[in-house]
Amino acid sequence: MAMSEHERLYTPSEWSKRYKSEELLERFFKFCEEVTEKVRKTVDCELNVPYGPTERAKYDIYGSDLPKDAPIFIFIHGGYWQEFSKDLTGFSVPFFVENNIKVITVGYDLCPNVKLGDIVAEIKSAVAQILKYAANSGSKYVCIAGHSAGAHLAACLLHDDNWINRMTQQGYFKLLKKIILISGIYNLKPIVDTSYAIALNLTDEEIETFSISTLDEAKDHRISDLKVVVAVGDCDSPVFVDETRQYAQKIISIVDNVEYLLLKDIDHFDIVEKLLDPNYHLAKLILKCLQPDANVR
Repeated sequence: MAMSEHERLYTPSEWSKRYKSEELLERFFKFCEEVTEKVRKTVDCELNVPYGPTERAKYDIYGSDLPKDAPIFIFIHGGYWQEFSKDLTGFSVPFFVENNIKVITVGYDLCPNVKLGDIVAEIKSAVAQILKYAANSGSKYVCIAGHSAGAHLAACLLHDDNWINRMTQQGYFKLLKKIILISGIYNLKPIVDTSYAIALNLTDEEIETFSISTLDEAKDHRISDLKVVVAVGDCDSPVFVDETRQYAQKIISIVDNVEYLLLKDIDHFDIVEKLLDPNYHLAKLILKCLQPDANVR
């Protein structure tokens, strides 16, 4: 049975110019497995630090031998909230650890075992715990990046005033310098008509609450002293490119410092694979945030 055009628009592997969909996914998963296996053998790390009661509510700390006050890069994986794992995100580690930055990769429960709201709550809990860890360690610079569904989860932090106020009151929010949203999906309504909706089993309330690009909100206080970069590759699905542009425009109303970034000749997968490359624009952008005094060209 042929894939509908709507389904294809929400299937990023269909749009890469490098490989056909199945080969691209096979290569990506193999790449992720091999890189993570190598990283865990060559980089000092503390694996499976719990932040919640479930098996997947854990994160990994890479660069655990670095100074206590080292900057921290948090990475949240994608997978349509229903697949993938922190155990496949080693590509986010080597370049930054080599530059004396700790990398923390966050795991979370997946649908259909939990609801989307449960995952959003887990990410808020994980980031709160990591910010507390950063504060207690003397770290002054924290950057969060999320890829695909992980970008949506990271972006949800921006729309929870109670969470922001709590982090601010505890003195943690000021440590968060940048949130980088990579190839995200920010409107859930069109997903209902795709096969990805089966595992998500979204309610009308969840669709309304977590379609963050369509929320009608007026904040008492705009978010300042935090930069948000909304990035996508021009070889991603047209829907993901459009959603990235629309969400960047959306959050200008609530965040003082927003950058929209369209990366040329980049698809939904090599946009994170290339974080291994010290000459990659997105990698240098993250490094500059975490080492503001360094000469990053």
